[in-house]
Amino acid sequence: MCSLSWCHTKDGYEVFFNRDEKKTRGRAAPPALGENHSVRYLAPRDADAGGTWLLANEHGVTLALLNYWSTSAKEMSAPMSRGRLLRDLLAAQTSASEAVKYLQSIHLQGYGCFTLAAFDLDLLDGPLVVRWDGKSLALLPPNLPLCSSSFLPDAVIESRQRSFETLPNHEPDTLWSWHRSELAPTAYTVRMNRPDAQTWSSSRVTVSRATICWLYVEEMPGLTTHPCEHDVLLKM
Repeated sequence: MCSLSWCHTKDGYEVFFNRDEKKTRGRAAPPALGENHSVRYLAPRDADAGGTWLLANEHGVTLALLNYWSTSAKEMSAPMSRGRLLRDLLAAQTSASEAVKYLQSIHLQGYGCFTLAAFDLDLLDGPLVVRWDGKSLALLPPNLPLCSSSFLPDAVIESRQRSFETLPNHEPDTLWSWHRSELAPTAYTVRMNRPDAQTWSSSRVTVSRATICWLYVEEMPGLTTHPCEHDVLLKM
């Protein structure tokens, strides 16, 4: 249950990600510095499984993970954390293509279904996007936006795509405003709320060859009070 968009800038690119999760899930830790095989990265941390859904490393690679929901996906047993796949196996990749090649080389049985978008500073046509459906890993076109939902996935995704199509442009501030929508939140809105789940955070990750700047907006339960903002910087 998430929404992802992106754009290129004169210095690099920006990634925008809303993480939607069950209300029973533990409170995630905001982005912090980590290291994998001597490669530094920034990533928030899931409180329950210890993994992450979004990661940016010092090579200018950003990895964004969305759960993939379908009838078959819901029925699958998934003992291995998708978020740990990013933190433990992909955090040190030096390019988006390297990350995808690595995924293609390993056995993914045991991981839940997912869509992964891999960005780097040399990709000018959008990220490399792959989907694991529990049986095979397929390359997808980088169509804006990428969304997922465990509740009525087709209807929710269509609603968010229609909302995205009304945007006047895909400039960074426009995309950020879309992710931080002030519309009354429902299961269908990009900043969502329903009885069992809600948007728990919005991330704006700005990547250049010099720095990674991460604005992390942490929502409160029910989206009823003012969110908490965290700013994190990593120099390349």
